[in-house]
Amino acid sequence: MVRVQQLSELEEVIDYCTLPVGNPVAEGRRALIRNMWTERIQGAKRNVEAIERAILVNQPLLAVRAVVWQGLLAVRALVLPPTEDIETWLKFASLCRKNGRISQARSTLIKLLQYDPEASPENVRYHGPPQVMLAYLKYQWSLGDDHKRKEAFARLQNLAREFSISLNIQSIASTASMSGINANVPLLARVYHKLGAWQWSLSPGLDDDSIQEILTAFRNATQCATKWAKAWHAWALFNTAVMSHYTLRGFPTIASQFVVAAVTGYFHSIACAANTKGVNDSLQDILRLLTLWFNHGATSEVQMALQIGFSHVNINTWLVVLPQIIARIHSNNHAVRELIQSLLVRIGQSHPQDERIGCNTTVSLCENGEFWLLASKYENGEFWFFYGSTSREDAALMYPLLVACKSISNLRKAAAQEVVDKVRQHSGVLVDQAQLVSKELIRVAILWHESWHEALEEASRLYFGEHNIEGMLKVLEPLHEMLEEGAMRDNTTIKERAFIEAYHHDLSQAYECCMKYKRTGKDAELTQSVSPELVECRDLELAVPGTYRAESPVVTIASFAHQLDVITSKQRPRKLTIHGSDGEDYAFLLKGHEDLRQDERVMQLFGLVNTLLENSRKTAEKDLSIQQYAVIPLSPNSGLIGWVPNCDTLHHLIREYRDARRITLNQEHKYMLSFAPDYDHLPLISKVEVFEYALLNTEGNDLARVLWLKSRTSEVWLERRTNYTRSLAVMSMVGYLLGLGDRHPSNLMLHRYSGKILHIDFGDCFEASMNREKFPEKACPVPFRLTRMLLKAMEVSGIEGNFRSTCENVMQVLRTNKDSVMAMMEAFVHDPLINWRLFNFNEVPQISMFASNHAPAVINTEETAQSKELGQPQRGARERELLQVL
Repeated sequence: MVRVQQLSELEEVIDYCTLPVGNPVAEGRRALIRNMWTERIQGAKRNVEAIERAILVNQPLLAVRAVVWQGLLAVRALVLPPTEDIETWLKFASLCRKNGRISQARSTLIKLLQYDPEASPENVRYHGPPQVMLAYLKYQWSLGDDHKRKEAFARLQNLAREFSISLNIQSIASTASMSGINANVPLLARVYHKLGAWQWSLSPGLDDDSIQEILTAFRNATQCATKWAKAWHAWALFNTAVMSHYTLRGFPTIASQFVVAAVTGYFHSIACAANTKGVNDSLQDILRLLTLWFNHGATSEVQMALQIGFSHVNINTWLVVLPQIIARIHSNNHAVRELIQSLLVRIGQSHPQDERIGCNTTVSLCENGEFWLLASKYENGEFWFFYGSTSREDAALMYPLLVACKSISNLRKAAAQEVVDKVRQHSGVLVDQAQLVSKELIRVAILWHESWHEALEEASRLYFGEHNIEGMLKVLEPLHEMLEEGAMRDNTTIKERAFIEAYHHDLSQAYECCMKYKRTGKDAELTQSVSPELVECRDLELAVPGTYRAESPVVTIASFAHQLDVITSKQRPRKLTIHGSDGEDYAFLLKGHEDLRQDERVMQLFGLVNTLLENSRKTAEKDLSIQQYAVIPLSPNSGLIGWVPNCDTLHHLIREYRDARRITLNQEHKYMLSFAPDYDHLPLISKVEVFEYALLNTEGNDLARVLWLKSRTSEVWLERRTNYTRSLAVMSMVGYLLGLGDRHPSNLMLHRYSGKILHIDFGDCFEASMNREKFPEKACPVPFRLTRMLLKAMEVSGIEGNFRSTCENVMQVLRTNKDSVMAMMEAFVHDPLINWRLFNFNEVPQISMFASNHAPAVINTEETAQSKELGQPQRGARERELLQVL
């Protein structure tokens, strides 16, 4: 393809040369050809992935792009010297530099400068076009040598000084947003941005002088390019770092001076990035802003900065962080809580496009032309906001809000209900429909028989195991109230009516005994069918769960399938089908007896990790990502999971492989029992010997054979094996970060066509599986699952190939962006989703401290208060020693 394009451009070069000189028509033709060449080479960036597959399969993406550009520019240089096409050649030099082709980048820049700076005397200053000088200094900085970097920084200071002499920064800042005709302003902004970034890198220990110099550089960058998201991001990030610097050294008063600047910078960065790249690219800044808001939102200065910032940022921005916002809906600080509720109400309303009137008033309009938000700033500095109109898109907010309304924390429940009531004022029909669908789906997910069975087991544990009578009554009272309400209703299902007829009398007597105990305090007093409402639902305004996307057509619920498929697993989940208004069927797994809020947070963490992997060159070249699926909690113990097609669990694949060859599914276990029938009573070292005997007598290559046999050709097998190894490595690193346990073969799935590994069931995070009552994972902490069968599927290279390199690259990305990752994970503490009673409660706040070094977060939850006295079990010293040796 590159050769064909070179031949085509060679014809254009001949045409370019044969045009007469001095003819206006010919000059116009030459200009047209030059513009066409520029647009075409920009298109090469978009089509380079196809070129990579066609000609250079084993080379990275940037290397292919550099090869493509080099071939095209070589032809054009016949008639268009580099000095007349500086911008294109600078982009080519940048590609070479980023790809590690340092010598080629240097030779290109020397062509543009028309002299070699390294051959010039040291006392002779660099000279040439400013953009070329900046590119050469970037090349000099990329060499990595300390002396070269300091020299590049010093020359960049001179360049900024000389460049700013000819330009008035203040006048540029005042006219840049209006005229936009001064081409030097973006270049000067880039110079100041690099100046601040390089000085920050050269200053391992910040002091007052270096802080002011770096702040001045970043401030100048934002003034020269007021719509440049990268400049605002650097300004906000450095203010956050300075705030942390002074906080760690015991100067909180000085640190608080940088909070407002950081908040303002993040708002500008988010607004600019949303206009150019989209909300997903600004997710890290949104998370950092939320951390500052929740930790420092009590001060009046920060509140004013937040109010101003919210009026400038599109409301769609906050849809991606709804779980983090709702996790703080019951904040102890009144100002923070009021601002959170106000923002949630705005999210619940329609999403208009901003129209600005005058200088101090912002009016946002709905699609039908009605006013939605009017923000006016008066001379005394106060801001007043006015709301109006209605909405059809509150579905983005309703599901997480209704989950919060079912919280066991009274403060959290009241705060969420207050927001729901406010949303109901303008979207009453939609709120009622959302509550109906949520209530009825919960009703289908957990039948009364199952609810009572689970509650009676928990009540029995509390009474007989802990002798906690109050806790037992607290578990049973809601079910008794539900039973009494059901007995008085006429719309109960057949299953509910059968339960009432069978057990209502006995349970009522038991409830009377509980009430007598509450009055007297004497211990002696204590000696599924589908919902009809869902079947009748037609053409709802409510969106299909998990399909809502801002500024996209809303796919509403047309109807529900009349039948549910019950899956024969431990929790007996149901496969539910919803018919959408677009004619498509949407399949979900309706699960009860499980809290899916943690799975939802994990999916959101995977989304952040995918964004970080896309933004990193090394990981983006290998297309590293984590497969996501929709998770919609309906209550603290039920919810919907998007159905993932074309995937099989490893357990299913192994069983299918062994059944076809008449191999016993648990042949390893049979070998162990044949060698040691009393295996369960053996000491640890003997168990290890028995285990090694079973490994020696079995192959364990089932998964590797499955990958080979299910591939049509060797090319397909190679691609699937590569995808398998890389996806396993990515999830191994992220699973290690989460402390993910319970990774048995039924929780690992393999995609039939791509070969990628997909993980499901994220209930045991933060190493909770080590401390659970039933079948704890004792031999640990195990970083991630890498058994013999998984290892053999990687074939000849094992872990010393794609697996190791992918693990290292992913972990490097996570460590580089640790602040964003920890900010995302902070919601696990403030909206506790795992069983914290398995942990030492005194260790939980450390998560928040890692997320924000400048201000340790406070846990505001009633749900973890009862876990303070439960410690973490300790492992025997001999057992730890043996495990370390193994």
